[in-house]
Amino acid sequence: MLEIMYPNWFWALLLLIPYLAFEIFYKDKKKVRLLFSRVDLLKETAKRSSWLRFLPVILRSLVIILLIISLARPRIANKKTQITGKGIDIILAIDVSGSMRAVDFKPVNRLEAAKKVAEEFIQNRKNDRIGLVTFSDNAFTQCPLTLDYNILMTLLEKIQIDEEANGTAIGMGLATAVARLKDSKAKSKVIILITDGRNNTGEIDPFTAAELAETYGIKVYTIGVGSKGPVDFPVQTPFGIQYRKVNIDIDMNTLNKIAQMTGTEKARRATNTAELKLIMKHIDKMEKTEIKIKNYYQYEELFFKFLIAALILLLAEFFVRIVFRKEMP
Repeated sequence: MLEIMYPNWFWALLLLIPYLAFEIFYKDKKKVRLLFSRVDLLKETAKRSSWLRFLPVILRSLVIILLIISLARPRIANKKTQITGKGIDIILAIDVSGSMRAVDFKPVNRLEAAKKVAEEFIQNRKNDRIGLVTFSDNAFTQCPLTLDYNILMTLLEKIQIDEEANGTAIGMGLATAVARLKDSKAKSKVIILITDGRNNTGEIDPFTAAELAETYGIKVYTIGVGSKGPVDFPVQTPFGIQYRKVNIDIDMNTLNKIAQMTGTEKARRATNTAELKLIMKHIDKMEKTEIKIKNYYQYEELFFKFLIAALILLLAEFFVRIVFRKEMP
């Protein structure tokens, strides 16, 4: 953005009017005229020098213009933004055990619904580091804490049901998420735990993992996903995939206790995609990042460039007058 510090100097450009009038209508007529006997040679010389007649005046006028512009002090203002404050570090811990294949979140299964809602949650965050942990009968870090949301969402899209899992290790999933956050210096550390079952395997039980989270000041929001009662579940048969009604028990009591131990609201249950979206939006509002944005400007002064240009043109005018027009200084 171009700024002019002293724009009133541009009124000085009016000085060009009397200067040009003096050069064209007065000074030129006062020049000494010589008689010349060879008209043909005079015409030939006039052709070569006609454009040189006004060149010094043009150059002198440009010098005046550049000097006035430099006095007006033009400068370029580069806008800068300074962000202060700390964001929130968030780990999404998502259950990928076999039970997440249930299709009560039609038209997709529970895992695909959770992935879609998690993606929307990520897109709504700014200046927060977010990581991804998946768990079934064991737990894995799919993505460490990052600000690169594009990579995070690419990895989120790739997670699949663990077909070889033999249970759900909620404690292992929570403990792995805690391990990713324990050394964080963020003002707030959050785990969003999404599961549809109960802890039935793993070396660490959920309450021990919750105690670890509490020790490191980590808040855990727990979400149970799944309808109550029998739900459609895909089963491979000799005739292809068929759906059968099965009961999948969600241990909401354990999820409630985890939330209570880490100082968050009680666990919430989502029986469809709309409810899951509402829960994630609620968490999004609860965990707001306190970022202060301050705008300031860095200036690049331009007046010296116009002074240099004026000096160059002044030397050019001197060269034209002395060398080409043979005028005495």
